[in-house]
Amino acid sequence: MRRLIVLCLVGFLLVGCAEKGKTAEQFDKGISVEMDNSQDIKLMRLIKFVNGEEVTDENVVNADNTPFKKGQIIWYDIPLDKANSTVEIQIAYSKNDDGTNEKTTEKIDVSEAKKWVNFKLNEEYHLKIIDMK
Repeated sequence: MRRLIVLCLVGFLLVGCAEKGKTAEQFDKGISVEMDNSQDIKLMRLIKFVNGEEVTDENVVNADNTPFKKGQIIWYDIPLDKANSTVEIQIAYSKNDDGTNEKTTEKIDVSEAKKWVNFKLNEEYHLKIIDMK
């Protein structure tokens, strides 16, 4: 029984905060990534860097292990406010739900954002800022 509870908790952590249709702006916090096209990506890992050092990351997969779809929005409950710091965001993505053969986008500077950032991941796997606050 104890093992079952642990497996359920691990599964919950792997699913992360995928929230279809809600942006970071709508939550008034965090970071959201909208899929510009369906690229058969099954796992997305958001990585936050502060002054060049990785400080946090969060994995997200769909609960049914299907690829993310065009227009799907993935929300990460990761705070941004780091006064007087350089804050950068990078997405690592994989077409495998276990994260193997992971590739990464370029880092994007979001130091001016204090509450939230909305991104779009385009079909060339480039991360673009839509808006931020």
